[in-house]
Amino acid sequence: MIKDRFDLTGKTALVVGGRGFLGRRFALALDEFGARVYAADMAELSPAASKDASAPANETDAIRQLDVDVTNEEAVCQMVSSVVSESSQIDILIYAATTKPKDFYRPFTECSLAGWQDVLRVELDGLFLVTREVGRVMEQAKQGSMVLLSSIYGVVGNDQRIYEGSNLAALYANADDGAQRIFSHAVYPAAKGGVIALTRFLAAYWGHLGIRVNCISPGGLAHPGENEDFVARYSARVPLARKARPDEISGAVVFLASPAADYITGHNLIIDGGWTTW
Repeated sequence: MIKDRFDLTGKTALVVGGRGFLGRRFALALDEFGARVYAADMAELSPAASKDASAPANETDAIRQLDVDVTNEEAVCQMVSSVVSESSQIDILIYAATTKPKDFYRPFTECSLAGWQDVLRVELDGLFLVTREVGRVMEQAKQGSMVLLSSIYGVVGNDQRIYEGSNLAALYANADDGAQRIFSHAVYPAAKGGVIALTRFLAAYWGHLGIRVNCISPGGLAHPGENEDFVARYSARVPLARKARPDEISGAVVFLASPAADYITGHNLIIDGGWTTW
């Protein structure tokens, strides 16, 4: 039956970035569908996650918590080793780790090299290390599914007009310094475009072993802390006339991780309410 294709019972899932705004929801969704879930992240919550009163906590007995710095090669190797030592296998990898430096919302000409490098270390260096180590495990099993988190800004350019007057700098980067015009540092689309490219590379590289690699590119996500003017500006730009609910992204993660998507690999699933259609 088709319904059974979504069942993850007996699967081991590792969610890297598992305490983040989206990552914690991904972990809960995979747990709900029967997977044995490990949520790995920095011990300290991100600003977006710490200010998200709407999110259910995923620190339950069913979800095992691991601390990891994805930019530290030894720490990544230890994380993967710990999961394998307990569960023997990693069937599903979700990579949702991200970071925002203090100058993330400054105009391009005011952005620092240090901020650029911080994001690349987490978004791409960390992704390289985690997929390499988990890939070694999946190679032995000749099966597995990886779902990597990209963004619509890895596909299209930023519409900076809608961000004037927003409170995103204070909400997502703890930077209340008047940085209200630019949505993100130029490194964000550079990194997210890299995620899409690496997805395609790995899908082709591992396809003969039955290891699937896909990514998802969400549009803007509803967050209870965002100011009304910004939400209205954003929603007017979307055919469905609203921002995404976080759980709408979780459903896509479960689908791509599950046997229901067994013939899908190298795909970038855009979940944007139609933003990229015009």
